[in-house]
Amino acid sequence: MSGFVGRSRIGMGRAVKKLLVGFLVLVLLAGAGACVLYTRYVSFLETPLLVEGEERVFKIPRGASAADIVALFEEAGVIRQPMMMRWLLYRSSLSRRLQPGVIVLTPDMRPEDLVMALARVGKYARRTVSVQSGMNLYELATRLHEQRMADRQHFLETALSPFFASEAGVPATGFEGYLAAGTYTFGMEASAEEMLREMHAGWREMWHGLVAEHRGVYEAYLRQGWDDHRLLTLASMIEKEAVVNGERPIIARVFLNRLNKKMRLQSDPTCVYPPLADGEKPTPKRCKDTGNAYSTYVIPGLPPGPITTVSEASMRAVFEPYSGPDAKELLFFVARQDGSWRHYFSKTYAEHQVAVDHFLKGKAKKPRGTVQPKF
Repeated sequence: MSGFVGRSRIGMGRAVKKLLVGFLVLVLLAGAGACVLYTRYVSFLETPLLVEGEERVFKIPRGASAADIVALFEEAGVIRQPMMMRWLLYRSSLSRRLQPGVIVLTPDMRPEDLVMALARVGKYARRTVSVQSGMNLYELATRLHEQRMADRQHFLETALSPFFASEAGVPATGFEGYLAAGTYTFGMEASAEEMLREMHAGWREMWHGLVAEHRGVYEAYLRQGWDDHRLLTLASMIEKEAVVNGERPIIARVFLNRLNKKMRLQSDPTCVYPPLADGEKPTPKRCKDTGNAYSTYVIPGLPPGPITTVSEASMRAVFEPYSGPDAKELLFFVARQDGSWRHYFSKTYAEHQVAVDHFLKGKAKKPRGTVQPKF
């Protein structure tokens, strides 16, 4: 009897040891598995999303749950580990703040950035565009299209719509010239109408400020038959001709002198507006094309409207034209082509021809006769 009990105790001891070993093995396996899962999770967090190209735009439907949204990105091939993405959303406590709308994903974004974007936190739900002076509506439409902020054709149709321009208070048949240069930030769902209204509001504030500052000069223009549209059109031509700020008032004076003498303005930038179709190159003949309503080589006076976005400096030049030596006699200018981005100004056509030959054709004879304006 005692022998049986002894053997039984030994057997039970061995069983306990086996259970303990098995338990330890399970613990070790669980720990190893946890380490593997943790390593994979850390790798998941640190690995950028699968965004091809510069960016991708997604629309999150209203009422979509976290699981629905994760499925959307899984189908689009943006995320590698949908289960981990769902866990990340749950752990972040942002799953209840997910908003419908449009978001933009960039190649540098990681899963946690995606969570913030979905919660409408951070920069991803808004886009910024820079509108530069000297940029026309066609160029702006292309920029907005490239940045996926607006369809190019729709934006142009809206910007050139006489009906919408009138509704927005623009004293013209379109928004060309009536937008303020600057940097604008819009939500991804902003419409072309909303963008144009905000850009025009900036222009209106700047223009009214200049008019108030130059009330006497402005009223003198009105007495001579000018209006805001004509003044802005002149400013847009100055914008395209001048590179150096100090020359803007001088170029303004040349154009005003030519208008007073009923001379054609013959400004090259007017020859290439509106822009040609894609792939079409301008030719010298376009300046003399009688079908181009903007070419000041063939039409008398100013073109029918502005040809570009205008800086405050060019607008100011209209109110403060050059008044130094020979101011009332300046009628011509030509680019010096010497790297200075400046022009040579002339009083007579003969002097202007010598300047053209010297600066553009490299002839030795130098122009003389006009005191070159200083600024």
